[in-house]
Amino acid sequence: MLKHTGYINMKTLLAFLLTALISIFLIPAATAQNFAGKKAEENKNEPPTSSLEATEEESLPPEVINFVTELNTDSLAKYTLGPMDVIDIAVLRHPEVSGPFQVNKEGKIQYQFVGDVIVANKTKEEAKAILVQHLSEYIISPEVTVKIIGYNSKVVYVIGEVGAPGKIYMQGDTITVREALVQSGLPLLSAATKKCPLITPTADGKPQKKDVNVFALLYEGDLRENLIMKPGDTLYIPATILSKAMRVIQPVSQPITTSASTGRTVMTGF
Repeated sequence: MLKHTGYINMKTLLAFLLTALISIFLIPAATAQNFAGKKAEENKNEPPTSSLEATEEESLPPEVINFVTELNTDSLAKYTLGPMDVIDIAVLRHPEVSGPFQVNKEGKIQYQFVGDVIVANKTKEEAKAILVQHLSEYIISPEVTVKIIGYNSKVVYVIGEVGAPGKIYMQGDTITVREALVQSGLPLLSAATKKCPLITPTADGKPQKKDVNVFALLYEGDLRENLIMKPGDTLYIPATILSKAMRVIQPVSQPITTSASTGRTVMTGF
């Protein structure tokens, strides 16, 4: 009798738990559906939000808008020639005055029939106009094309905890911090990216320093940290305290680990 009563009680308890679980999962879902329907009806009665108001709410801060506008200007895309740059000059139907030419340290190219032509601090369009002017003395209506095939005169440096530290040859008169980081292989896991010095040399020997939050720039999209780098600038990505400590400990612990791994246990019998 006791076994039968216990069996009935257990069966009743399981049914009660099953009913409770069903109510827990189904009632909130039904409530959410009703609430969604009610919210949709309320939205129908509300006046539509104008696109102007939506634009104002989603607009970026003024400093970000100004920075993005500055990035789209022609000044950042412009490249002026300098020493060690290489240009390819093509004159239609005149291969004798066509070919690659390197800008020497004086900012000149040694051009046939004309002599030294100053092209330093000139864009390729300005260099083309100068060449056309000189060649017009020897060729009727010369058709000249100038291409830059070697960007060597403008360099910035990214050093520290990046994939490929070293020089970055610029293809414009300026480069952004984000572009320089991408070309240098991005920060490593050992990098401390919240405060990275951007060092600009000056003539008086006192370099200017600005801290860049690389983490906010790369992983949070904060364009205010995307500063402009000019030729000669250096961006330093420091290492974290933990990675510095490991580099100090590793040379000490490695010989101990090596000797322990190569040791032998000698068993002697008595």
